[in-house]
Amino acid sequence: MQNSGVFYSSCFLTNKTEYSHEGYSVSTPSGLYTVLYQFDYGSDFELHVGSACRPSEGSGESVKNNAAGGSNEDTASHRVFYNTGYGGTYQTYYPGDIKNLISALKNENASSKRL
Repeated sequence: MQNSGVFYSSCFLTNKTEYSHEGYSVSTPSGLYTVLYQFDYGSDFELHVGSACRPSEGSGESVKNNAAGGSNEDTASHRVFYNTGYGGTYQTYYPGDIKNLISALKNENASSKRL
């Protein structure tokens, strides 16, 4: 089902499964290296139906438990989950979907899976 919502906000772009929207840490010879997933606006990245990643509140903030909506530009469906590790309440975004997260997931998103 395609939706007609339009977003003009900072974006988190991915086309893969994310075990945790918080990020991950990797041990390196020089110490622990931490990757944090954050919202960014890049270079005014245009999405379909007029949506775009643009500078706004939320840029630089963690993706985990901070998303209110999403847009699926991938050819595969994606699910957003309440818990880290793909558990709990979820919502599916089919290719072409642009919509708000359901109330149980709004600002309570911890992982996502590419189906």
